[in-house]
Amino acid sequence: MKLKGFVADKKYAVARAVLEDNVAFEGATVVVDDEKAAVIKCGDMHKAVFADISDFSDYADRYGLYGKLCFLGAPSDAPERVGFDAEPCTTYAYFGELPPAADIPSGVTVKRLAATLADVVLEHYHNPGGGYTVPRIAEIMRSKGVFGAIKDGRLVGFIGRHGDGSMGMLEVFDGARRMGLGGALERFMINYVMTFGRIPYCDVFEDNPASLALQEKLGLTAGVGHTFWCEVEHRI
Repeated sequence: MKLKGFVADKKYAVARAVLEDNVAFEGATVVVDDEKAAVIKCGDMHKAVFADISDFSDYADRYGLYGKLCFLGAPSDAPERVGFDAEPCTTYAYFGELPPAADIPSGVTVKRLAATLADVVLEHYHNPGGGYTVPRIAEIMRSKGVFGAIKDGRLVGFIGRHGDGSMGMLEVFDGARRMGLGGALERFMINYVMTFGRIPYCDVFEDNPASLALQEKLGLTAGVGHTFWCEVEHRI
């Protein structure tokens, strides 16, 4: 399925890839695909791109776009204009025909972690958005996979995917940093995601300069505008 509205413009390549990936692999359905908006429904969340964020209220009333929302390619003042509270992210996608070499550091192995380690993953995962619980992490580990870096028989880091299929949950523990492990884990995940014929993508909070720099170093393409994960209430 290819979106044919305004997001067909190549400048929206990252946002379009995210929406089309969710439709193809996550059971999302297309709500709107026209010259002003592209909106999908994925589970209990809508993901949306607007050519002009001022059109949101009109579309929200027409299609019930309230509740949990992910705005892609939004302007920096979208929270004030639409009415929500959220920190901006940048969405990145990997469009290379071939995945990068994983280049796992010497003495480190990467293995898929069992869901029985969900409490360990949650303990070490610094998730700014919150909302994760041990059962939720365990479900993600079973359905999406969380991969751990093992050195000298100990877990020293991990990476996974969120419920929508985006790469994330990247953590490198104290004592294992400055050895290229973060980049190696993300390259590993890019390889893994591409084996399913999917476009690897991720969302990075803009107050995380190290992670933003890593995406550029690994050759991912930044999407236009900002990404906001939020909840929007119907204002009467």
